[in-house]
Amino acid sequence: MSPRVTAILIARNGAQHLDRTLAALAAQTRRPDSVIMVDCGSTDTTAQLLAAYGPTQLVSAGADLSFGDAVKAAVRLSGETSSESNGATNGGELLWLLAQDTAPEPGALAALVNALEVAPSVAVVGPKLMDWERADYIREFGETMTRYGATVTVVGEELDQAQHDGLSDVLGVAPAGMLVRQAIWRSLGGFDPALPVVDNALDFCVRTRLAGHRVALVPAARVAVAGDGIAGADRSPEGSAQRRRVRLRRQAQLHRRLVYAPAAALLPHWLSLVPLAFLRAFLRLMRKEPGSIGAEFGAAFAAAFSGLRVPAARRVLRRNRTLGWGAIASLRMPGAEVRRRRALLREQRRTLARGSRSELAFLSSGGAWTLIGATVAGIALLAPMLGASALVGGGLLPVHGPAALWQNIGYGWRDIGTGFVGAADPFAAVLAVLGSLTFWSPSAFLLCLYFAALPLAALGAWLAAARLTGRGSLRALAAVLWMFAPTFLSAIADGRPAPMIAHILLPWLFFAAAAAGRSWSASAASALLFAAIVACVPSLTPALLVLWVLAVAFSGRGIMRFIGIPIPAAVLAAPSCSTRPCGPTGGRCSPTPACRCPERAHPAGSWCSASRTATSAAGVRSSVPSACPGPAFRCWCRSCSPRWPCSPCWPCSFPAPGSPCSDC
Repeated sequence: MSPRVTAILIARNGAQHLDRTLAALAAQTRRPDSVIMVDCGSTDTTAQLLAAYGPTQLVSAGADLSFGDAVKAAVRLSGETSSESNGATNGGELLWLLAQDTAPEPGALAALVNALEVAPSVAVVGPKLMDWERADYIREFGETMTRYGATVTVVGEELDQAQHDGLSDVLGVAPAGMLVRQAIWRSLGGFDPALPVVDNALDFCVRTRLAGHRVALVPAARVAVAGDGIAGADRSPEGSAQRRRVRLRRQAQLHRRLVYAPAAALLPHWLSLVPLAFLRAFLRLMRKEPGSIGAEFGAAFAAAFSGLRVPAARRVLRRNRTLGWGAIASLRMPGAEVRRRRALLREQRRTLARGSRSELAFLSSGGAWTLIGATVAGIALLAPMLGASALVGGGLLPVHGPAALWQNIGYGWRDIGTGFVGAADPFAAVLAVLGSLTFWSPSAFLLCLYFAALPLAALGAWLAAARLTGRGSLRALAAVLWMFAPTFLSAIADGRPAPMIAHILLPWLFFAAAAAGRSWSASAASALLFAAIVACVPSLTPALLVLWVLAVAFSGRGIMRFIGIPIPAAVLAAPSCSTRPCGPTGGRCSPTPACRCPERAHPAGSWCSASRTATSAAGVRSSVPSACPGPAFRCWCRSCSPRWPCSPCWPCSFPAPGSPCSDC
């Protein structure tokens, strides 16, 4: 006789797809012997639709009940435990797991039951899951794991041309449409409560395999799924759903890793959860997936502090396991196939990036308002400096003509310390280029740069954030935080143009480098920005080189566009590094090419007004008097060249103690 089939349908606010599912259930050529429906706290018309179908039993449950727990409740409340012994002589009782968005084709149940009848060693069978809207498109067909426990779909996102109908034995199947022997379900304890949404069926199938039973696919059984998030992860394209999906998948993987690990490896695995989260978060950032960073940490902490769930799952596994892990080794996805799939995925992402580059939406996402606000803030901060012709103070000195700018970038006498003959420091080239923009008045470029500093920093940060997120609020937040960074404001206030320029250029470098893998022009821009930043703040060189190495490692086919990015910086810095002698005291490398002079406190305080742009050592050379009480101090140091707005100590040579400006 044919085994008895109990269909269990779980629904939660699923009126949108429930009509089609109920109609498909009623149209089965092999009707279930009983139908148990569980309504998990629905607030729409789901309960009425379920009642109208006329199930054998309708169960009302809480809204927070997971799919596996709802199935357990249905089995427990079915009241047919006595039929299990009767069904055993007739082939055993079967459980057919459905959700509100699983619409089986008319012959699906008949094909599934037949697969269990002809193969007594098979305990679980799964259908071919098709797309809800496209009946000829495979959504998922079989599940397996990589060597490190990551879940992988055997077949997914393909047009169904019967090319995979030869598949049979697999490691796992999806929960939607699964047909399982009730005796196996009861002996294994059903789905793991610690896996409410993701990997619950895969984990159950792994335990089924280790208990000595088989898991198989039935290509003749086709079930349409919509991905509402009841039986399986929510397939919604919304950002919040995607982040939740990433977190649940990673959390499920980490939980299974702790459950499957040998006892000796359990503690090392547990200790590695949070450190791995930091590493994976950095990799997410490199892959332009900042929205998944929080999911990585959330999954790591949830798995690390899950209470007694891991010990309970390990006890269930140990109690029912009769085979070793080698029994399922052949069912895991080979490493070569994993690498091939990842390469195809990277190529697909690159193709999409080249074929449909997302718009920045500068106006619609608030970029214009951010720039306007930054401009207003910059003008308000430096309003007393309007009308000035030059800035003096801190590391700022007047510039005497564009010729002097370019003459100083060559090889010659350097007025640093006691003086020497050698190559110019790289920052001299940056100053020469910037000063030439206002060749009629080279000193004016610093004044213009100060007024444009905040808007340029905000715009660069906004564009850099646009590479990572499409949300205008996050872009604006990044712009504001970068614009008002304490180090940036300190560089402006102290009259240190080198770190100020580096701060402005850093987000522009990120913006250009993000597109360098697919554009030679972006690669060239990245190289120039890289060189300028290194010239301004040499101490950033190690960090930039580390990021460059990582970019090269993950660049794939675009590696040639990344290889040459540091070359201009190396060419610019090589003469200075190779020829400049150390100072009279032995010298040491300077973190920034700026002369630090003894600060003189202004009588009105360190932040008297915006006119104190070079706080503690600043002045505005113009006909407009300073807005602050007291004198506007100017710092002139013998170790600084009288022709330069900033005479760098790059990379070494400091004056001896007791010499003029010995704090440099």
